[in-house]
Amino acid sequence: MDLRLLADSKLPLLRSREPVEVGQHLSQFLASTKLTSVGAFTRPARIGGVRIGGFSVALVELGAPASIEAVSRGDYAVMMLCLHGSAQMEVDGRVIPVLANHGLLGLPHGVVRATFSGDCVRLVVRIESRLIERRSLFGTARFALSNPGIEPFLEQVHSVLSSRAMIAAIDNEPSVRGRVEALLATLLQRTCLPAISDNADLPIASRDVRRAEAYIGSNVSRNIRLEEIAGAAGVSVRTLQTSFKRDRHVTPMQYLRNLRLDAARQRLLAGSSVAEAALDTGFSHQGRFAQYYRIRFGHAPSSTCGGGLPPTVDAEAARTERVQL
Repeated sequence: MDLRLLADSKLPLLRSREPVEVGQHLSQFLASTKLTSVGAFTRPARIGGVRIGGFSVALVELGAPASIEAVSRGDYAVMMLCLHGSAQMEVDGRVIPVLANHGLLGLPHGVVRATFSGDCVRLVVRIESRLIERRSLFGTARFALSNPGIEPFLEQVHSVLSSRAMIAAIDNEPSVRGRVEALLATLLQRTCLPAISDNADLPIASRDVRRAEAYIGSNVSRNIRLEEIAGAAGVSVRTLQTSFKRDRHVTPMQYLRNLRLDAARQRLLAGSSVAEAALDTGFSHQGRFAQYYRIRFGHAPSSTCGGGLPPTVDAEAARTERVQL
């Protein structure tokens, strides 16, 4: 798959030079997204998308170097395909470069950040986790678009996006939408995911790391000790530390702290005070919280207050709940 997708696409495309408008339009298909343009738009951004049951597909050309920030609760996967230009994604505390003709697939948690070159053209597919079998074996993976195992899935996506009649049928006919969703899910599970996991150049986390992450995620606001995490993972403290360093490039406690900071940022974006956000996410020392926050996000927590992300069209009735990507 290459730039012919953009040329062939029959998606209705928003054309805009306004970062706020671009972020709001992108939010309709993927996540509540805050977009910041690094420079002036040399040409209008072009964004279009379609929902296909548990899949949401968006085609994005920003037209300027830009960064985005979104909030995920980890109940979906994201496949980002870089058709042109380059991107740099921060997923679960790891910074991962993605070059042209490569993709990244992951189950993000917390705050997701990314930067894109001005010439970056990308296809992004959000996949509800119910459509992914054996999620416990799934990790972040980078892959080449030339991988033959992913071709059937991508060709089907291309077929949908290049047909105005098919897009209209998916929007208006539940039976058509259900059949296309079922076909995409089958191709994803039977050919795409196995090919990516077999040939990914990023390691899938070991079982003890996945168990530890599940325990940490369930106790993110509680004052848990390293020994408790290791016990939940079924390994010694030393083994867990070694596994985390290898698979996540951080210690288990740094991973926990990053999740707490991401959760605190989520609360700040939702309107909480700095003190409330810190206490709600397990930080009892305000000064230390501010120090950690500045290291992770590059500014004080007070600078985040009032800078909320735009709501998705599905979340108007739940403004205090952070939306899903």
